Amino acid sequence: MLQTRSLSMIIAAVFVSLFFLLASAHADGGGKLYLVGLGVGDRDNMTIRARKTIAGADVIFAMKGIREGYADLLSGKEVHEAGHGLFASFGHHRSADKVKAMEREARTVIRSAVAAGKTVAILDGGDPMVYGPHTGYLKEFADLNPEVVPGLSSFNAANAALLRGVASGQVSHSVIMTAAMGARKGYKGKDSLAELAKTQSTMVFFTMGMNLPEVIKQLRQSYPGDTPIAIVSHAGYREKQKVLKATLDTIIGKLDGGRLPFEHLIYVGDFLK
Repeated sequence: MLQTRSLSMIIAAVFVSLFFLLASAHADGGGKLYLVGLGVGDRDNMTIRARKTIAGADVIFAMKGIREGYADLLSGKEVHEAGHGLFASFGHHRSADKVKAMEREARTVIRSAVAAGKTVAILDGGDPMVYGPHTGYLKEFADLNPEVVPGLSSFNAANAALLRGVASGQVSHSVIMTAAMGARKGYKGKDSLAELAKTQSTMVFFTMGMNLPEVIKQLRQSYPGDTPIAIVSHAGYREKQKVLKATLDTIIGKLDGGRLPFEHLIYVGDFLK
């Protein structure tokens, strides 16, 4: 009888402990927020970790192109528009009222979901930490301890397409990644293109609508005219990826006024020789 009573007490203690553990997890929310990089180009460039995170997510935030391109992976999940540059000071293509409304909705959905123990995943292409539009979420929800799942950047994919060690230049072994904002008139930052070019480092331009003739003009003030330049279009897509090589002196003529696709990176440096 004493042994039976002792066993009953032990079982009861275990159940009480489990109850308090579950209650504590519920009180703490128990949910998780992720910013997930999907990689760039073909879908098999997505990491295994990214795919697992999406599979385990209850709530998804993504822009239209991603929602359409990964519809099969998002089937059955609660899906919301991620916006562009929400909770940040850039990238708003909508009215201020529209942006504020989207931010309010995101706050409500994300905080409610995490508090209910759900997993929320914000999806972005490439590496979300390299000129990604969703980094504002990390600051806004810092108290939720968000986690970033890194993705293959267009920079990595373009490096592979060039078949060159990007840091193997003779004049400089440094690599500067820029959006060429320093080439714009009236730019007051210390990282103007003219200053960056003085090092003759390899430069990689995440183009973002830059004025190529103006950029070439400024680069020519520091780089020799025969410095190689390469334009990698659709990096990471096996069927569409293209590389155009020229020099600072010849690139504009080679383009012959042709428009470049939205997805392209520009490399300048003697590592291409």
